Amino acid sequence: MEDRPDPLCASPTYLLFETGRLVRRTSARTFPDQPGLPHLLVLSCVARQGPLSQRQVAERLRMDAGDLVGIVDALERAGHVLRRRDPGDRRRYALDATEDGRLFLGACLDNRARLDDALFAPLSPDETQLFKELLLRILAHHDDRFAGAPDPRRRRDGAGQRTGAGMASGSTASS
Repeated sequence: MEDRPDPLCASPTYLLFETGRLVRRTSARTFPDQPGLPHLLVLSCVARQGPLSQRQVAERLRMDAGDLVGIVDALERAGHVLRRRDPGDRRRYALDATEDGRLFLGACLDNRARLDDALFAPLSPDETQLFKELLLRILAHHDDRFAGAPDPRRRRDGAGQRTGAGMASGSTASS
């Protein structure tokens, strides 16, 4: 039997799917004690924009409210998020990041930058930049949260290649 090329390899959506799987595997192997990206997205959103209701967080991240509950529970158990009754509406909770949560988020974002460096090592800095620009263009076309995304060429720390955010003000952490 002849070994033919996989036709899926011509599909950008398939390649993105496989890239996402690579990111999850590499992240879990490199940082086994660090929570997954959904936890970091929630923590970043709350740290940047809190206090917010769980509904507001779910809307801003376009996340299922049912999934959010478990993530917030885990972040609260870890001491990274506080869930308190909203003084303006006692029926809802307001989420806010703790100081420990903010410090933890900073360390996680530093780890994510190292993960980016490892994953994108086969690309030159210019190719990595182009890849980010193309992804942002695709996302902005379909999702208004990315329409006003900061220029990915902006350096996070003045020296490194990573932006740290790469998303519009209504969203959060980088992968």
